[in-house]
Amino acid sequence: MVDQEISVFDIYEYLPHSNCGNCGENNCMALAQKLLEGKKTIGGCAPLREDIFENNRKKIQDLIKQL
Repeated sequence: MVDQEISVFDIYEYLPHSNCGNCGENNCMALAQKLLEGKKTIGGCAPLREDIFENNRKKIQDLIKQL
């Protein structure tokens, strides 16, 4: 099995796509890039703290652990 590099799109897939800006970024894609670079944490994303996004939050945490 070949390890695949994690891309910004892998992280973005699990973000809420609300582009609310509460994290300090202009949109969710920009947050995904900062998460990938280790410059932000998922705690900054208010929608991800909601119970409805619990699985998404866990998926992003798993991806970040692989970096």
